Amino acid sequence: MSGSHAGGRIEAALQLSGVAQNRAVLESWQRCHDQFGLVHETARRPEIISESQTRQRRDRSGRLFHHAHDMVRTLYRQIDTAGYAVFLTDHDGVILDSVAAHSMLPSFRTNGLLPGAIWSEEREGTNGIGTCLVEGRPITIHNEEHFLTQHAGLTCTAAPVFDPEGRVCSVLDVSAVRNDIRREDCLRVRSLVADYADALERILFFEECASDIILHLHPDASHVGTARDALIAIRPDGTVAGSTALARRLLSAQGGINHVKSLLGSDVDGLMARMLGTQGVDDKARAPQAVPLGGGGIMFGQLTLPEKQRRRFSAPRPVLPVQKTRDHSRDIPDQDAAIRRLFQMGSKLLAGEIKLLMSGETGSGKEHMARAIHNHAVGAQKPFVAINCAALPESLIESELFGHASGAFTGAARDGFGGRIRQADGGTLFLDEIGDMPISIQGRLLRVLESRCVEPLGSTKSVPVDFRLICASNVDLAAAVANGKFREDLLYRIKGARLALPPLRDRTDLADLVSRLLADFAKGQAMVCDDATLDILQQHAWPGNVRELVNVLQYACVFAENGTIRVAHLPDDLQPDVSLQNQPLHANAQNPLWQAERDALQKALGQQRWHVSKTARMLGISRNTLYRKMEKYGIHRTRDEEDGHRLN
Repeated sequence: MSGSHAGGRIEAALQLSGVAQNRAVLESWQRCHDQFGLVHETARRPEIISESQTRQRRDRSGRLFHHAHDMVRTLYRQIDTAGYAVFLTDHDGVILDSVAAHSMLPSFRTNGLLPGAIWSEEREGTNGIGTCLVEGRPITIHNEEHFLTQHAGLTCTAAPVFDPEGRVCSVLDVSAVRNDIRREDCLRVRSLVADYADALERILFFEECASDIILHLHPDASHVGTARDALIAIRPDGTVAGSTALARRLLSAQGGINHVKSLLGSDVDGLMARMLGTQGVDDKARAPQAVPLGGGGIMFGQLTLPEKQRRRFSAPRPVLPVQKTRDHSRDIPDQDAAIRRLFQMGSKLLAGEIKLLMSGETGSGKEHMARAIHNHAVGAQKPFVAINCAALPESLIESELFGHASGAFTGAARDGFGGRIRQADGGTLFLDEIGDMPISIQGRLLRVLESRCVEPLGSTKSVPVDFRLICASNVDLAAAVANGKFREDLLYRIKGARLALPPLRDRTDLADLVSRLLADFAKGQAMVCDDATLDILQQHAWPGNVRELVNVLQYACVFAENGTIRVAHLPDDLQPDVSLQNQPLHANAQNPLWQAERDALQKALGQQRWHVSKTARMLGISRNTLYRKMEKYGIHRTRDEEDGHRLN
């Protein structure tokens, strides 16, 4: 069959199925027919690689999976239409991570949308993930636009993530198994997915190019230093180490981005002199400068310098007398008094080889605390091995913990795997969410703790191990024991000492924590929150604790302009309710709303015997917010109330 005749049949099929003529879809269908030999009616499950192979791909993806893990979940919260799921793939279209409503998981799994599934175009025909990999741009594949009839119930919107060399290294995909979604309904989803893909690209770019000079460019000076600017990484010798997709689009007329001299008409020293002048990096690097392009035209730009270059171009600082300082590498940076007490207590206990059991709400920083205690008590150079027991499927957790011999099961590594417990030998093993460990695995862990030996799956040889143990849980393990979900003997074995971490809403160091996190995210650039934004952050109840705060700040950093995070840069769920803001609430007793809130606060305080932390927790607000409301409404504890509580 000739190519033109085949193309005609494909166009006819598209028209018969009611699909709008779409170049990307048409060309994809032609590839499916001509190159891959696929047939519309082919019915088969997508190929799914083994769990060990999926884990290896995650490991090979480097920092991609680490950074994308939280972004995938933040994106999922932004997609407020029921029935959607979010997927992250590698450069081959293999799904590495996914998040969906628990009730929808069977539907997505039935359609082959699960970690380890291969969604390349060659395997699954026209689809959001595979066609996005080929096109290298955001795309929606809607219902019958899928080449294989079995995928016609899917709607997939995907966007590519590029590495600094311009290759697609990942795809972010939002899919739904629904027939009632119109193509035009996907426009908002497509814009959101593209924004998150761009944000992930920028995070990976700054990390991979941390030792290079970063040139920010944009035709509009007001967009330089924002998430809308183009980024180019320049090595000290002037060669271009990498660029973002936006930079490649903006400079496509320049005939390639290979060397700073051909691009800008000057070498690195000339670029520095032009951009920084004699003022030093601290003053002029952040002010956009006009940048003439070698091929003609002008853009505006500024520089982000690696630390070595910053020292070279910074103004000299006065020499101060040398003073003895604390070794902060063995300290914890958090300033909250309760957190510091727990750190000091935990460090002494772990140094004495006492097992620690941490409790606290999800996201409250249990792994952060465990690592800090390990560094202080055992040493940062010793292994610290963290395992989230809730994140591993039951079929994988046993081999992950205890290791396996060669050929112990289907998908096992050819040379065997030593296991995470053996990796912790001489250091610390941190078992997070241990309450979610399957009961069958708990018995094996107990034997390891008692015998100090581990026996890999498929092997009869025991290997001695020596490690300190920290466990963490956000569920009541005593209740789990009563319900038959946790072994009582294991609970007594792991709870040498208990540390209860406070939730973020009860901590007193939120402003300092925000400042430290922003310093980590900004990669050498100054980044701050304005007063209005900080006030919103301090009033938020933070049900997701520090993990939620990290997600919010990472999101805001992407959209921040000129190094300042404003209220408009926060995610939607932290935006003030404008409808309420436009209805002024007069602070007087004649206003029923004012009086109702005052009465509710006073009643809540009385119920909690005027314990501010407990009252704030019950109301889902921070202590600072409660104090401000008490001041606003003139609520003070009276002598009668004090006497009444003493009598009770």
